[in-house]
Amino acid sequence: MSRILFALTPVTGHVRPALPLARALVDEGHDVVVYTGRKFASAVTATGAKHAPIVQGRDLDDAEFDAWSSEHDAPAPGIKRVQWDVLHHFVATVPGFLADIDTVVAAERPDVIVMDNAFMAGAIAARRHDLPSVLFSVSPLAISSKDTAPFGMGLQPPRTGFDGLRYALLDWFTRKVVFRDVQRAAEQIVADAGQPVPDGFFLDWVQTEVTRVLHPSIPSFEYPRSDLPEHVELVGPYLPAGIDGFDPPAWWDDVLEARATGRPVVLVTQGTVATDPERLLWPAIDGLADEDVLVVATTEPLDAYPANVRATPFVPFDRLLPLVDVLVTNGGFGGVQQALAAGVPVIVAGRTEDKAEVGARVVWSGVGLALPTDKVTDGTTSQAVRDGVNRVLDNPSFARRAAELAQEYAEYDGIARTVSVITEVAGAGRRGRGRCHSLPAWERRSPWRKVEGRQRAVVAPFSGRHDGVRP
Repeated sequence: MSRILFALTPVTGHVRPALPLARALVDEGHDVVVYTGRKFASAVTATGAKHAPIVQGRDLDDAEFDAWSSEHDAPAPGIKRVQWDVLHHFVATVPGFLADIDTVVAAERPDVIVMDNAFMAGAIAARRHDLPSVLFSVSPLAISSKDTAPFGMGLQPPRTGFDGLRYALLDWFTRKVVFRDVQRAAEQIVADAGQPVPDGFFLDWVQTEVTRVLHPSIPSFEYPRSDLPEHVELVGPYLPAGIDGFDPPAWWDDVLEARATGRPVVLVTQGTVATDPERLLWPAIDGLADEDVLVVATTEPLDAYPANVRATPFVPFDRLLPLVDVLVTNGGFGGVQQALAAGVPVIVAGRTEDKAEVGARVVWSGVGLALPTDKVTDGTTSQAVRDGVNRVLDNPSFARRAAELAQEYAEYDGIARTVSVITEVAGAGRRGRGRCHSLPAWERRSPWRKVEGRQRAVVAPFSGRHDGVRP
């Protein structure tokens, strides 16, 4: 059996996908330690894993991001705010996290380090301690490619030579102008850690400097890339079925009745970081108040909601989504994947963090819409939500396409495949077989490949099969 260390960004959307992985590894008899924020201690120990708390690193609650940023003089939304956020939340946190991981590695002596794709300290620590490493994504695939626009802009793959040229210029501008100073800061942090500075763009390092990258998605929801590195594999989503206890709310029968009678059920959710209800929740509730739909909103129950709204702070999506006709969301990657795995079309209203990329893929794959949002507040309007929901409900192509993707999702067992890769890499580490780019030739596989008898998609340049035009 192996000793496995998870190093996770202390954010709900980064920790929750790892919990079923930790539980599956514990069930197989492995010793699992999870280094992450203190608020997740009980959730971690519930899997049977050991929790290692953040001590020297920044343990910042998801809901406190905006307040913390304001207290530390973050600029107004715009390019300067993007630069500030990446520097302060992605790069500047590395030294504290790295110091903690050094202590955990000395105490636990892991065979492998597993991390999410925002945790650059994990990749540096693996190099520093000569340990193999596995990364799993909690966002659309973010590694740079000649076949895509720079990550974060929400642009679909190029369809013309002019698009390709424009994207190349945007890539140069992003690296050499927008993030020039952040690149230098990242290089200094790596040098201060006593490690060689990797080649390329700093936002790619966490993915290029690990043994394996496992992307929990499917080919029909991810842009094709002719230059995808060999160590990257699409494994299917991490569906958190059974993680949460379920005590049906008092209004649960209303959902069942709506489903039975054909009344559409619309789920509205706003995630865990961009939590201002003025951005999406209130506009959605107002916009759908007079529509013949049942709205389930993940927010605190109040007495003043319209008659067609049922509110709750939390409900397990694995129980609710099979009863839902449309998901309205600000674009969290995990929630969108869950919806599509259940065959539910999606409306995305959000562009912060990775949400523009999620929305772009929703449109590209034909499973829903991306609504416009305010450039400053990232909020949408009641009219936009109402029109979007009616369009999706009135046009069966969205539900049909979502059902097609659900069939493809069902071919994958992302958790089982990820557990298999983690144990494989950990075993290689125990046997001293080497580091991240020294796997023997017979173990080098195509990133999207035949697994367990089912043929996976072959990496190819963008073919135009999904032209990005909304049905």
